[in-house]
Amino acid sequence: MSTGIHNKLLSFGVAAAISIGAPALAVAADKTFPTPEEVKSWYVSVFGGANFHTGDVDYTNGITTVNTEFDAGFTFGGALGYKWHNLEVAGLIPRTELEFNYSKNSADAINFSGNGPGQEVVASGSGASAVGILGSVYVDAPKIFGHGITPYIGAGAGVNIVNHNLIYNGGLNLNDDGDTVFAWHVTGGISYAVNSRVSLFTDVGFHQAVNTSSIRRNGAVTLAGAGGGSFEDDINSVVVKAGISVGF
Repeated sequence: MSTGIHNKLLSFGVAAAISIGAPALAVAADKTFPTPEEVKSWYVSVFGGANFHTGDVDYTNGITTVNTEFDAGFTFGGALGYKWHNLEVAGLIPRTELEFNYSKNSADAINFSGNGPGQEVVASGSGASAVGILGSVYVDAPKIFGHGITPYIGAGAGVNIVNHNLIYNGGLNLNDDGDTVFAWHVTGGISYAVNSRVSLFTDVGFHQAVNTSSIRRNGAVTLAGAGGGSFEDDINSVVVKAGISVGF
C-alpha cells in the first residue's frame, strides 16, 4: 500500500469518525441537556473503529530486517470509567478509565533485507493482532461549548498482548503468540450527552506498542544466524473510533 493510499485511508477514517458524531451534535440546540453535575459518575462504554499504522514496521534482529507494510485494520472494545466531579477545577473534570480492546491488521507487503530488493510473496491471512489493556486519565471540558458537547483529552498506558503471523515465500515466517509488551496512547475527542446517563463519543489517538517481537522460522523450524532469531520493532498506530457510554 503506497504512502498516498495510506494517507487517503487515514483521512477517510478521521472523516468517518467525525461524521458519526455529527448528526447527534446537530440537534444540540433543540433540547434540554443535563448539567455536568447531573451526569452519572460511573459509566461503561463500547466502541469500534479503525487503526492505521503510521509507517512500515521494520522487524529486525540487529543484522537483517523484515520490512512489513500493514493495511488499515479495525479495532473494538469497551471500558469502565469514573468521572471525578469532586475534583473539578476551572470547569475541567478529570476521569479515569480501564479499557479493553482488540485490534487486527493484515500484512500488505513484506521485504526481507537478506533476499535482495525484491518484494516477498505474502501468504493470505498474514498479519498481526493485539489485545490491549489500558489505564487512562482524561480531562473533560463540559462547560466550554455547553449543549451537551464535551471535548476531552487524555493519555494512558498498559499492555498489549500481540500475536504475529507473517508468512511469506512459501514457508518463511515471523510468528509469535502472546508477546506481552508495554503500550501507551494519547487521545483527544468529543462527546455528546443524550441525557444524564447516555453519551455518544468519537476520538482520535496515537497508540504505540513498544518493542514487539517475533521469531523467524522456516515452517516450524527456528532459523539461526544472521537471518534468524528474534525480530523486534515498535508498532505505531493512529486509532479512530466512535462509541456509546452509559452511566450508572
